[in-house]
Amino acid sequence: MTPSTPVFGAVLGLIAWRIYKRIRRNIGRQPLRPRRSITSIIILSVFSVVIVYISLHQPRLLLGIGGGLLLGVLLGLIGLRLTRFETTAAGHFYIPNTPIGVALSLLLVGRLAYRFMVLRDVATAPNHPSPMQSPLTFFVFGLTAGYYIVYQTGLFIHSRDKNVSDQKSIELGGSNLDSSCDRS
Repeated sequence: MTPSTPVFGAVLGLIAWRIYKRIRRNIGRQPLRPRRSITSIIILSVFSVVIVYISLHQPRLLLGIGGGLLLGVLLGLIGLRLTRFETTAAGHFYIPNTPIGVALSLLLVGRLAYRFMVLRDVATAPNHPSPMQSPLTFFVFGLTAGYYIVYQTGLFIHSRDKNVSDQKSIELGGSNLDSSCDRS
């Protein structure tokens, strides 16, 4: 057992846990969390800008990331339309469209795993693009990033609307109580 084996195992465990958490957020009722939405939007936007910057001088890569982002935005709008929102005494929740979210997560994970396996030994993969040179990988990342940026933005807007409507109902509820007491 080499010293890197425990580190490699720990890294794989961390990656597996993050994949599980990502897929789990696409299944069942989830609480609306504006801070999580903002964090996701910022992180994905920064990564997308970096990837676009990396691909500026290579038209194939730029086409890959651009096409992925464009289709991801469209898919994000569809995902938002298919999302159901609930307000209960426990708070505000959303129920995402499971097939879209899980499929995108698995597509990204599958693509990255494939690239990792192929590029493990460059000698056995002479016809494959070198790391950070695959238009298909850039496309899949763009698809996923575009979807989640739009989706998280929609969730954030919806959560802000819920907070504003809660404040108005509290304010109106107090005045409605007063006016209903006056009528009796």
